[in-house]
Amino acid sequence: MFNFFNNISVVKYLYLLTVTTIIISCTNKNTGNNIVHFGGQIINPKSNKVYILKNDKILDSSKLNIDNKFLIKLDSFSQGLYVFKHGNEYQWIYLEPSDSLLIRLNTWDFDESLVFSGKGAVRNNFLVNLFLENQKEDKHFYKYYRLNDSIFELKIDSILHRKNLLYTQFKSELPESSILFDKLVTSAINYPLYKKKEAYSYMHAMILKSKKHPEINSSFFNFRKKINLEDDELNNYYPHQRYVRAYLSNLAYEKQIADSFKSDMNVNIMQAALENINNEAIKNKFLHRGIWMALLDEKTSVKEKDRAKRLFFDHCTDKESVAEIEHLINVSSKLVKNYKFPKISPYNYKGERVDLKNIIKNKNTVVYTWPTKVSEMDYFAKRVNYLERKYPNYLFIGMNSVCSEYQWKKKIISNKLNEDHQFRVDKGIDWLDINFSRAIIIDQNGIVQNNMTHLANRHFEKQLNSLIQ
Repeated sequence: MFNFFNNISVVKYLYLLTVTTIIISCTNKNTGNNIVHFGGQIINPKSNKVYILKNDKILDSSKLNIDNKFLIKLDSFSQGLYVFKHGNEYQWIYLEPSDSLLIRLNTWDFDESLVFSGKGAVRNNFLVNLFLENQKEDKHFYKYYRLNDSIFELKIDSILHRKNLLYTQFKSELPESSILFDKLVTSAINYPLYKKKEAYSYMHAMILKSKKHPEINSSFFNFRKKINLEDDELNNYYPHQRYVRAYLSNLAYEKQIADSFKSDMNVNIMQAALENINNEAIKNKFLHRGIWMALLDEKTSVKEKDRAKRLFFDHCTDKESVAEIEHLINVSSKLVKNYKFPKISPYNYKGERVDLKNIIKNKNTVVYTWPTKVSEMDYFAKRVNYLERKYPNYLFIGMNSVCSEYQWKKKIISNKLNEDHQFRVDKGIDWLDINFSRAIIIDQNGIVQNNMTHLANRHFEKQLNSLIQ
């Protein structure tokens, strides 16, 4: 019997889901070759719905019944990669015509507990195990970046060889494999390791605390010749997406080395995307992400922010993204760094109008807005509670101008936010008119130190610590 990574048999893995755990009957009436059934059971559900997406678009959804089970029937179906989403979690699934795929998972351990059964299960269990193996590799690979390029490459080649042998064995025992499935598995095996090779120069220098760019053998990146950066069948699959990002980041890092780190990494990635990617949709995504990161990073110089704006507005063809960035720039100009925080009178939890200036007087303060997407609220609330515990010398003030008073109070309670630190304002305050969770850092003198950041920014906690010191 074929043994997977960690000696887990794929076939044995299927039997972890017994007939009694899920009972869903898929009718045989009017079932054509292109109809697919997808159902299952969610333990400890985070919401009452599940979604099926393809290419970032929702195709269908289903409510959980009283037993937390669901069933989705896809009539207009094409073979390929789909995304299953529940709450804030998601996982890729591969579907072929006439598949009847069942899942069982526990949201407390989403990926690790996910088990497939039914027609199409063997393929999907294999892909999930690959995903989990890649996650484990990421956690334990750090130490290898200190090796020189030749030994590092030998380590990569050894892992590639082992995984490809396992896949060859898998195909020999379960030969039902399509060209597309083979392509997905190959990318899930190769791309995470290719990604590590793209990250090698930066990680090697960082670990050794060296400013010198390591010398790399000319054959180190020969694998690039086999990669299509714009493969339509892989564009939305995590190994391909993450590799492309790593490749462009490596090019951006090389540019930083060449100009003695005068340029900004995020802006360089935008430039690299323009020079190496022709697909408009993919290019637009990198331009959009790059300018967001550049505008929200206080360490990015004014010169580099201007370069980011030129690259974005000259080349982004997505009208929605352009409008969003124009709005972001306009809103950021309404509340500027090094100026006094303006006087406002929001409502507190009791419904009383208060003078916010009196509340934040003589205190280092973070004023933040709530996210507009419901799916982001859970992470956002956990982040707020974590920051309040870790930084008791800061006052964290939440501002909401979107929810009704009833919805606002309900979310404060359900997300266990401190009601004394939550305030609601009427619409009309221009610097609050923004569709992401903006954070504003204010010193104890009431002066704005950062007018446009967010609670999850990688430099956010460094900025907090700099004010305390």
